[in-house]
Amino acid sequence: MKNVSPMVAAALALTLAALPGRATAQTAASPVQVALVSLVVGKDAKGNEVLFALPKSGTRPGEVLAWQATAQSTSDKDLRGLTLNIPIPEATVYVAESAKMTVNGQAVTPKFSTDGKTFAFAPLKKTVQVTKNGVTSSEEVTVSPSEYRAVRFMVPVLAAKTSVLAEVRTSVK
Repeated sequence: MKNVSPMVAAALALTLAALPGRATAQTAASPVQVALVSLVVGKDAKGNEVLFALPKSGTRPGEVLAWQATAQSTSDKDLRGLTLNIPIPEATVYVAESAKMTVNGQAVTPKFSTDGKTFAFAPLKKTVQVTKNGVTSSEEVTVSPSEYRAVRFMVPVLAAKTSVLAEVRTSVK
């Protein structure tokens, strides 16, 4: 069994910034509170999907985890330009097309990163060196979602006293 739990605290340091003047959600004066929950995705007796708490014993390879981040505005004013970053823990791989967030009824298209610093919309591309018939050249290839290390959601406006929920799923290596 793999124990993802100790890694969660370190690897899932959520970043939530309000622009201008980046303020993290972890400060006492922050107008946003962020909560992160990690759940195991399973099935009930009828085959319906259910989410349940991570067992203290850890997780098993192949299990799918749902990382749910809730950003709650505590402000009396709308907050603009929020960024929510959710790192993908090293012991897991991103499940393709699982990143979801809706704000005011509109789906937010996530950006992805292979290094946790540079983000772009999927599919990500990278340049690799390829040798064919003794000739080396650069070739652009599509990055596999399993190489993604972080997901970013840009929230244009978080209305006063409201919240948003983002979910990202990963599979345990």
